[in-house]
Amino acid sequence: MDTRKVPLDDLPTCRFHRKVAFVAAGGPFCDGYLLGIIAVALPTIATDLGIGSLGEGLIGASALMGMFLGGLIFGPLTDRLGRSGMYTVNLMVFVVCSALQFFAVDAVSLFLMRFVMGVALGADYPIATALATEFLPRRLRGPVLASLVLVLWVGFTASYAVGYLMAGLGDGAWRWMLASAAVPSLVFLLLRLGTPESPRWLLSVGRTDEARAVVAEHLGPRADFEALVAETRAAPVRKGPALSGIGELFRRGYGPMLAFCSIFWVCQVAPSFAVKTFQPQLLTSLGVDNALGASVLVQSFAIVGTALGMLVINALGRRTLLLASTAVFTVALLVLGINPWATSGLVITLFIVFNLAEAAGAALQFVYPNELFPTDLRGTGMGVATAVSRIGSATGTFLLPLTTDRWGAGTGLYIAAGIGTIGLAVSWRMAPETRRLSLAQASGDEERGHGPRQPTDTTRQGQPTDTPRPDQPTETPRPGQPTP
Repeated sequence: MDTRKVPLDDLPTCRFHRKVAFVAAGGPFCDGYLLGIIAVALPTIATDLGIGSLGEGLIGASALMGMFLGGLIFGPLTDRLGRSGMYTVNLMVFVVCSALQFFAVDAVSLFLMRFVMGVALGADYPIATALATEFLPRRLRGPVLASLVLVLWVGFTASYAVGYLMAGLGDGAWRWMLASAAVPSLVFLLLRLGTPESPRWLLSVGRTDEARAVVAEHLGPRADFEALVAETRAAPVRKGPALSGIGELFRRGYGPMLAFCSIFWVCQVAPSFAVKTFQPQLLTSLGVDNALGASVLVQSFAIVGTALGMLVINALGRRTLLLASTAVFTVALLVLGINPWATSGLVITLFIVFNLAEAAGAALQFVYPNELFPTDLRGTGMGVATAVSRIGSATGTFLLPLTTDRWGAGTGLYIAAGIGTIGLAVSWRMAPETRRLSLAQASGDEERGHGPRQPTDTTRQGQPTDTPRPDQPTETPRPGQPTP
C-alpha cells in the first residue's frame, strides 16, 4: 500500500470530500429557493396585501438587504470564531423564518421575516464556502465551488416549479409557496450536524493538536499534516470587534483583490437578480403570452449555464470564463433593450442566452473570493464581497419595477447592459488566473510568517518576471499584489 504523504491540495477524492461539497450546497440551494419563490408569489402577494410597485420592490429586495448584513458581520466573525460553530445555526434561523412567513399579516411583517432569512444566508456564504475551500484538493476546488452556484439555480428553478404547481391552491396560495422553503432547509440542516472545524483555520489560530486530529480522522493517514503546518500563516492576535478584520485586508495589501471580487460580483448579480425576480412581469411587458410558463423555461437554462461553467472552469481558466460570459450576457441585454418589440420567440431566446452566459460566469462568485484571500482573512474577504454584491442585487431588484413603470422595460434593460459593461471592463483589467495554483499560492498564504507569493511568470502586459521553478505552476499574478 502506498504510504507516501500527500499535501492536502493533492489528495485523492474521498468520501469526506464529497460530503463537504454536498452539505455546503445547502445555503446556495436555500438562497436560490428564497429568491425564486418570491418572484412567483409577488403578483398575488401584491393583490392580497394591497401593495404597489414600491412595496413589491422592497419585499423582492428584502432578503438581499439581509444578506448584505449577514455577509458583512458573519464573514469577519467566522475568521475570529471558526467555521463549524455557525455552520448549523444560520440554517436553524432560516427554517424558523421560512415557516413563519405563512403567518405574515402585512407587507412589513413579511419584509422583516425575509430580511432575517437574508441575514442567515449572507452568513452562510463566507462560512460554508470557506469551510469547503479549506478541505477540498486543488483539482476539485474550482468545480465544487462553481457547483454551489449551480445548486443556487437548481433551488431557484425548483422554486418556480413549486410555485407554478401551488398557484392553483386559491386564496392564500402565496403563503404555502413561501413556507415551502422550510422543507429543503431542514434537510440540509440535519445533514450538516457533526461537520468538523477547518484544520487550516485551527492551525492559523495555534490549535495544532485539534487540527492534527481533524486531518487524521477525516482525510486519512496519507494527508501531509506537516506540509499543511509549513504553508499556513499564523493569524495575528486580534483585539476589538470582529469587523476590524476588514481594515486588516487593506493593511495587508488585499484591497485591490477585494475591489475586484466585489465589483465583478455586483455587475453579475445586479442585472441577474433584478431580471430574474421580475422575469414574468418583464416577459409580459415585452408581449410574451403565458409569462409564468415561459419564465420557468427561461430560468431552467440558468442551471445549464452554471453546469457549463462548472465543466469548463479548469479547462478555460477563471479569467477567460469571466470575460467571455460577461461579454455575452451584456450583448443579450443590450439587444433586448434596443428591440423591445421583438417577437415572443426572439425575446425568450435572448433571455435564455442571458441566463446561460450569466450563470456560466456566476460560477466564479464563490471561486475567486475564496482563492484570493488567506485563511485568516478568507471569511472576511468573502463576507465583504458578499455584502457588497447584495447592495448591487438589492438595488437592482428594488429599482427595476420603478424604472419599468416609469420609462418602460427597454430602459431597464439598457441600464442592466450598462452594468454588465462596467463588469467587463473591470474584469479585463483585474481578473487573475489561479486554476493551477495551490490554495496557499493563490492566496499568498504559502509560508507561515511570510508574505504572499511573488509573481513567477509573465504578466498580462508582457513584462518578464523571475523564471519559475520547474515545479512551480505558471499563472497570471494578481494585480495589486499584497505585500507581506
